[in-house]
Amino acid sequence: MASDSSAGAAEGLTICEADPSHLREVYEIEVESFGAEAYDPALLQLYMGLARDTFLVALLDGRVVGYAIAVVNRWGEGHLISVATHPRFRRRGVASALLQELLRRLRGKGARVVRLEVRTGNSAAISLYRKFGFRIVGTVKNYYPDGEDAYLMLTVLRDEGP
Repeated sequence: MASDSSAGAAEGLTICEADPSHLREVYEIEVESFGAEAYDPALLQLYMGLARDTFLVALLDGRVVGYAIAVVNRWGEGHLISVATHPRFRRRGVASALLQELLRRLRGKGARVVRLEVRTGNSAAISLYRKFGFRIVGTVKNYYPDGEDAYLMLTVLRDEGP
């Protein structure tokens, strides 16, 4: 179920559903991106089982260079769990390509809104999310283990028409 990425993304980038062979590389990106707060491999494997079609990887020359995970509840709310790009591939459109495909899939699963939490100090991520229509709707105090607050961001998914 691979699809070509959006315009502006790294040439040759493919977005597809993650499979167990990708977990090692996803975990490496997780550690590079989030350090001590990285999800452990068992949790990533659990998400793979829970959200098979919304746990995506970005592949470049067969290598995982980014991933995104989201879930949808029965009330039509999507929750973006995590998005990360390998440090050497940042600012090349990888996260944008992942988010574009992920939001398309969430819409297809009936999600009407998508929420996420992001560090208040992560201006790059906040800017990226705003490009996809997310807006800050609140602050969650002491959300992260180090005590940093998180913004709660939300976007309403629109029908894409025929």
